[in-house]
Amino acid sequence: MKKRSRHYGDVANWIEKVIDSCKTREQVFNCQKLIHNFENTADFKKLDFVMRLRVTAPLNIKFRNKLRELMYDGESN
Repeated sequence: MKKRSRHYGDVANWIEKVIDSCKTREQVFNCQKLIHNFENTADFKKLDFVMRLRVTAPLNIKFRNKLRELMYDGESN
């Protein structure tokens, strides 16, 4: 099995790819759990507050945008 990096930047990039690959709302909600679990790792908690925000804010925005996209897919705005 391939060893995966535990660097916070690599993990954040992986989570972004997972969010991008979601096809259902349930999958997107599971990504929210991924983000939450990532935020609770010991390596992530060692980062200063500003860096934690810089890493998680884009993930949360991507999560909300993907959820919005799947909720309103096919509806005209």
